[in-house]
Amino acid sequence: MRYLIHVIDDEPIIHDILKRIFEEDKFTLEFSTNMEEAVEKHKKKRYDLVLLDLMIPGSSGIQILKEIKKTDSNIKVIIITAYGTLESAVEAMDMGAIDYINKPFDNSELVSIVEKALTSSNKKDINKIKDRIGKTEAFHNIVGNSRSLTEVIDKIRKVAKTNSTVLIEGASGTGKELVARAIHMESLRSSSPFVVAYSAPEELFESNLFGHKKGSFTGATSDKIGLIEIAHGGTLFFDDIATVSLTTQAKLLRVIQEKEYIVVGGTKVRKADVRVIAATNQNLKQMVEQGKFREDLYYRLNVIKIALPPLRNRREDIPLLVDYFIKKYSEINSKKIESIDKSALELLINYGWPGNIRELEHLIESMVVLSDNKTLTLNDIPTEIKMGKEPEISNILELDGTPLKEKIEELKRFLIIKALNKTGGVQNKAAKLLGLKPTTLSEIIKRFEKER
Repeated sequence: MRYLIHVIDDEPIIHDILKRIFEEDKFTLEFSTNMEEAVEKHKKKRYDLVLLDLMIPGSSGIQILKEIKKTDSNIKVIIITAYGTLESAVEAMDMGAIDYINKPFDNSELVSIVEKALTSSNKKDINKIKDRIGKTEAFHNIVGNSRSLTEVIDKIRKVAKTNSTVLIEGASGTGKELVARAIHMESLRSSSPFVVAYSAPEELFESNLFGHKKGSFTGATSDKIGLIEIAHGGTLFFDDIATVSLTTQAKLLRVIQEKEYIVVGGTKVRKADVRVIAATNQNLKQMVEQGKFREDLYYRLNVIKIALPPLRNRREDIPLLVDYFIKKYSEINSKKIESIDKSALELLINYGWPGNIRELEHLIESMVVLSDNKTLTLNDIPTEIKMGKEPEISNILELDGTPLKEKIEELKRFLIIKALNKTGGVQNKAAKLLGLKPTTLSEIIKRFEKER
């Protein structure tokens, strides 16, 4: 039997993904991008199932659900969205939706849900769905469908239900805290606190971590509760474990091994009921060899390691991330920006992203806030991004047979990008650093952008 599925979603990238994962000989997919188009199709045709996004420009998934239910009260509807909450999911189910899945979705999981929906009755246990929805919220902000990200999510699911320590490795901006929060939310400790221990000078860090007694050091004018006590029963996340001093590392090792600690200035041993997750953007093994990190603590933390790939290694996720951030910051800032054009998106896909996802998010936020149009274009992208990735100076200076004229051009580009980065993209200031007139610099930049 061949099933006819109506996909109501405004994102072309989602259309492409769904076309790939649903077999052509088993399913026929039709697409609508707005309420009027969707409702009109349901008046003319009967569908076996609807995949409906809750966030549709100019309307909402809930409104569309109401309208298509008027035409066919028995139509099976699965909500699929990156922006839904438990409340909106339950509201949709109360109105007749039979299931719910969050973006970014697991392809095989979506196919499984669709196949079960097509071969089963419309009746579902809402309480069971609530429970599943609550769990998928853990991955709400981890956006992408790349193989490397899927492997990370699979690992999160496997380790979450344990109490083992986890070490998350990755460059700055790759989303280490998001992964730590996802592990916590999927764990048996999810109803207890998730507490972040941020880097700080040693004395202050120990006080924050263990708490202190009044008078234990200068400025300790009262007793203070530490993060370990605040996180009792939950998860304690160290956002940059490599910066913790060797002295504090020894005390942290005791927390992990013996499940106990002593408040700064105190004498009583206290129990520590926390799961420790640590993150780093440095090579801890190398630090151990250099005597900068305790070997015993390293092996205690490195029970389970999750390595996050840099954004340049998962470029196929960039369109989804861009779309996610456009919608997020359009909603936050009450803007009506709906998309990004092809040439601008292509530039973002090919950019080097030294700051990873954090850099991309900040860029899209800035573009959304400053743009007056419904679609983001190349004109909205800052000059330093359009100039491309800063070339490696060692490559420029290498005598590899490249003509001198090309080497000089690359050196020019290197210095201009460096000046723009140093001045936050302000061309007048960059021109001053380079000893150029602002108009001269502007002309050079325009030429480089065209040649890119």
